[in-house]
Amino acid sequence: MQITLFGVVLFLHITVVIVAFAMAGVMHTAINVVPRGRSAQELRTWGAVMHRIEPLFPVMALLLLGLGIWLVHLGARTADAFSFSDGWVITAIVTLVVVEAAGGIVLAPHGKKLTGLIEHAPDGPVSDEIRTAATRPLFWDLIHVTTFGFLGVVFLMAAKPSGAWAPVFPVVGAIVGVALSRVQLAAVASSQSRGVVPSQRAAADEAAEVRA
Repeated sequence: MQITLFGVVLFLHITVVIVAFAMAGVMHTAINVVPRGRSAQELRTWGAVMHRIEPLFPVMALLLLGLGIWLVHLGARTADAFSFSDGWVITAIVTLVVVEAAGGIVLAPHGKKLTGLIEHAPDGPVSDEIRTAATRPLFWDLIHVTTFGFLGVVFLMAAKPSGAWAPVFPVVGAIVGVALSRVQLAAVASSQSRGVVPSQRAAADEAAEVRA
């Protein structure tokens, strides 16, 4: 059995991809749980998880970029013979940079705001401010776009399509991400509206008792 440097770097690259997707899965679960929470106490655990995971995403992105560049450098001497001039390589690098930029400009600041609101919220019902921050459409859309756009990059690395087709897959992934984001936001809004009905009914019953 011959172990090559390319094989070792590829293993490390795949490992980082798996860890990154696992982290993204936790974040996707968290943003679905937080808007549905009924009390601030319920949200604090998820807020702490989000607070700890969020700073790790830039580290994962840098590792992926660094290992990916190393792989491309080594790939010129493999049977596939790919290089930085290949369209799928250029598309993968550009997509990763765009995803990281979106995370730094929008996701990180809004995520810090949300976790800060959860951390400092008093015990009791979840405030409207937290619910609004937790269901901001741009926040949800970008989280899903980054995840599914990067899934398109994984396809690029596996299939290595020609340059003309390469940008299609991250774009399709991003479109799927936005669609799923809107479907899930609608489900969250529906669950919140159902949760409001009992409290409104209780208030009406209490008012009726007072009038009686």
